[in-house]
Amino acid sequence: MAFEINALTIIVMALLGGLSAYLANQNIAVFHDGMRPIYPQYLSGVMDRKTLFATSLALSLGLVIGFGLPTSIAGRIIIIHTILLACDIIGAAFSDQGNGKWIAAAVGAAFGVFLLFGMQGIINVFSVLPVNFLGNLGTVGSLIITTFCVFPALVVAYQSGLRNGIIVLALTMLVKQVVTLFGSWTTAGGLKIALNPDGMALLFAILAMVVSAMMHSKKTEGSMSAAFSVFEDNIVRIKKNILILAITGGVVALATTLLLVAEGPASLTLTAEGNYNEAALVALGRALGFIPLVMTTAIVSGLYSPAGTKTLHVPAILFINMGIMGMAGSFVVGALIMAAEILLLGFIAKGLDKFPGMKDMGDNTRTAMSKILDLALLIGGALAANAIAPTIGYIWIFGLYFLNQVSKKPVPTMAIGPLGAILLGILVNILHLIGLFPVNPA
Repeated sequence: MAFEINALTIIVMALLGGLSAYLANQNIAVFHDGMRPIYPQYLSGVMDRKTLFATSLALSLGLVIGFGLPTSIAGRIIIIHTILLACDIIGAAFSDQGNGKWIAAAVGAAFGVFLLFGMQGIINVFSVLPVNFLGNLGTVGSLIITTFCVFPALVVAYQSGLRNGIIVLALTMLVKQVVTLFGSWTTAGGLKIALNPDGMALLFAILAMVVSAMMHSKKTEGSMSAAFSVFEDNIVRIKKNILILAITGGVVALATTLLLVAEGPASLTLTAEGNYNEAALVALGRALGFIPLVMTTAIVSGLYSPAGTKTLHVPAILFINMGIMGMAGSFVVGALIMAAEILLLGFIAKGLDKFPGMKDMGDNTRTAMSKILDLALLIGGALAANAIAPTIGYIWIFGLYFLNQVSKKPVPTMAIGPLGAILLGILVNILHLIGLFPVNPA
């Protein structure tokens, strides 16, 4: 794994799990964006606790098992969905009265520590199998870095039309090519400077996406602001819990800096490879897509997210490998970002009204990212599977993909590549034991 297991990482994972489960139990914050709008039904008495738990279980369990765990194992860093979605379930499982909150917190803390050791244990088991496929799993995310800079062009196409999307895509490719050819030089002092082509292309594309969204915003006279005023009590409710939410934000940021968690598949891959600047840039791009979603669901529900809008991951990634000062800085900055988001909740809600194109950009960004990651992880999984078993790898992944499409309970498409590669690795070891898959001497 990318992280180390020591006293500090154990404490941080326990805090992350305990705080997240506590927040979910006390109806303060949940990670699943789809769960937040459901909580008002529980808070108003329309829904009971058992139904709330069943809903959380139905929405999150498949993502934890089908997406979180396989992606974490393949990337060797725990994707944050794995722990925070599980803690949503744990928090909802216990009564929010009496000692229920402490039980939920204890179970969440235990789960965080179990996940820490469990991930390392799974990796250790895989590493001693006769057909060692761990090295090939890295191929699962190999296309993310290259293809992720496509999503802003897709967002622009959704929002401003195909022609503008094509223009942004062409310019993105041009920027990458120019940086590839001319993006490195040596200073007079002998210092070598090299710009990352993928990172610069992504930066240009994101800027183009934001400019396009601003240009296609038609200012209104507060129609949405008036609607949001109805939910003023919800904003006040969130602000009352600003201290514990800020602490949780600091812990999430610290866990990111310690390489315990990553905010998404793309930044996970980049972080695991040591490309921290590019990972931070990707995390920023994702945060732009989640700001409208998190803010609006928070306003209508009165619950926030334990990771906020995910913006806190950006500086946290940049603090990696900065020692004790970096860890302290990560916690403080993460806490401050979370507090700032909450304090600005009403202001941001009104801002989204003045520039509706920004909200549309957020919706389109999530859609575009999902499509890009679905395809990148599927093809990456196929490449990894073919490397593990050249005779059956492609058949296996594409077979799983199409069979999943007709399943009554399909797993997320994004999970097919990582999950399929891991399952194939296990399968070829079984075939090896019965003599149907000889180990390549090379």
